[in-house]
Formats: sequence, C-alpha cells, structure tokens
Amino acid sequence: MRKLLLGLLAALPLMIAQADGVLACACCTNPAQRYVAVEKIQPQRLDLVRTLRFAKQAELYLGEGDLGEVKGVANPTSNYELTVAGQNNRFVFSFRDGKKNEGTLTLVLPDTISIFEVDPRDPDAPKSGLGPSLYKEWRLTASFAGTGIFKAGNGGYQRMTLIFHGRGRGCTEASHFNAWSLYIHGPLGNYLFYGNLTEEK
Repeated sequence: MRKLLLGLLAALPLMIAQADGVLACACCTNPAQRYVAVEKIQPQRLDLVRTLRFAKQAELYLGEGDLGEVKGVANPTSNYELTVAGQNNRFVFSFRDGKKNEGTLTLVLPDTISIFEVDPRDPDAPKSGLGPSLYKEWRLTASFAGTGIFKAGNGGYQRMTLIFHGRGRGCTEASHFNAWSLYIHGPLGNYLFYGNLTEEK
C-alpha cells in the first residue's frame, strides 16, 4: 500500500501538467485557422460585449477626403468627446465637439453577431507553442436612432455597424479587444467613427 501511495504521489505532478496542457490546448490555434460566421448571439458573447469600455475620444474617419464631403453629420469635425452608456439591450453613443455641437447614436442590440477570427499569416509575428494570434472582429449591425448632429441621417435603410477589433487565441476574452469602429451606412449618408477601448471602469 505504501509503495502504491508513493507511486501515485510521484505521478501527481505529471498528471497535473497533462491536465494543464489539455486546458491550454482548448484555446490553441493553428496556422491558417479562420472562423467567419453570422450566428445567433449567445449569452456569453453578449456578456463579454457588455464588459467592454470605450475611451473618451472618438475620431471621424476622413481618409483622402475632407469634412465638406461628410454626409449625415451636421457641422462635422475630426475629433469628438465620447461617452457610451449600455442600457439593457442598447448602446447609446454621445458625441460632442469643441464647439459644443452634440448628438447621440443609439444602437439596439441585434439578435445576431458577425464573427471574423483569422490567422493573418504574419511572418513577423512572435512564435508560440500555443499557435498564432488571430485577428478578430465582432460586428453588430442594426437600424439606429440619431439625435442632434445626426438627426438628418435617420430613417430609410440606414444601418449602423459596431465593430470590436483585436487579437488573441482561441478562447476570446475581453482583453483581446483594444479598438472599435462605428460605421453608419445607407442612402442618406456613410461615415465612420473610430477609437480605442480601455480597461477603465
């Protein structure tokens, strides 16, 4: 009996290491891995989205254009102060510029979420035994309501897509996401805001 007990004790570290390896590999990734799908939003994904926090600055994307070409935003400017409130089944984005022009964009959470998680095949990425770090986008698209500077862009077939950007391995965590984009698109105007996520509560 004593020999059996000593044998079990000797094997215990190996058993624990193997168990840890199994748990770790549940989140491992593989070269060229990709998952692209539109799926019904599950409670665990919704809970993760609700934990994300937005930094207090937002920028209006211009690219090679200028402010005069932006359609759907009254008196557009490049930078805005941003606050975001999660209210049950919606996000309310409040924007305010340096001249105190302001407005809100409200996104009612849809029933589905678009998941894009792929190995970007970056040859310069750090190597790891757990596999490549995937580029990730989670996208929520729905109709929206705009007030103030966004009021003219309401209605019709206008839609809003909220995109969370990040990188990480197979088991997605809130810490994987570090940036966001808010894309308003349709016949009444197309414009995009973007900014960072923060760990601040």
